[in-house]
Amino acid sequence: MRTFHLVNPLPAIPPAIAAAALPAGRLEDAASELRERGFAIVAAASVAAAIPNHAMATDSRLLRSWDRLPTDPHLADGGKYRFRRHASFIQTFSPPALSDVPYRPHWQPKAFNKLHGGIHRPFAPIEPEVAADPTFRALIVRFGNVFGGIATPAQWFIEAHQFRIDASQGEGRPTPEGAHRDGVDFVALVLIERGDIAGGATTIHFNDEAALADLTLVTPWTAMLLDDQRVIHATTPIKPVGPRPHRDTLVLTYRRDGFLEPIGG
Repeated sequence: MRTFHLVNPLPAIPPAIAAAALPAGRLEDAASELRERGFAIVAAASVAAAIPNHAMATDSRLLRSWDRLPTDPHLADGGKYRFRRHASFIQTFSPPALSDVPYRPHWQPKAFNKLHGGIHRPFAPIEPEVAADPTFRALIVRFGNVFGGIATPAQWFIEAHQFRIDASQGEGRPTPEGAHRDGVDFVALVLIERGDIAGGATTIHFNDEAALADLTLVTPWTAMLLDDQRVIHATTPIKPVGPRPHRDTLVLTYRRDGFLEPIGG
């Protein structure tokens, strides 16, 4: 089950593109949708079909790694509701390869993250068995190939973030920094689990204008792909409605011009 609807069409979108065109589609069509409107929603079944042996839906070892995420120590609002791990990779196309990068802290300028930008934020690294997991790596490569079909980079500099937003102590905020860009070329967000929560709706905007789409990801493995150069996004807070009040996601960012680092740093 999933809900999403078109709020205000991007001016460049032909009038024929309407709410009926928005249901989650195939990964094979994502590149054209990204070109057309700056985002794409990919159905869980299509994401699964891109993974060797279609085994990810039953890969409990990978899924349960979200239960081992440590608290994010850098939340500027003092909250303890966000848990995360982080890793970096480089994807090349000739020859095709995905290489692990020795751990480096996450950094964004304040222009992209007014709440947490301007500082290096070291997080607990993604566990070695997760980083080596075939499903995990296949997701990174498959989305990189989709984005590569649009931008044709020599390589992608990729950051992977495992997130859990937990509302067991009250409200949890997926994007405490508000509507934002990540400062990269493309973003892939994969829903891993939506627990017993209310809220967690994502809005996608073109610059600072009215929302293009307002959607709530419900089905695990549904993916939201964003052209970070064209759109900004935000997700509403979550509140508990049952015994497992959390929202688990995998966020992958792709940048062609190296990892974000301070100028001169």
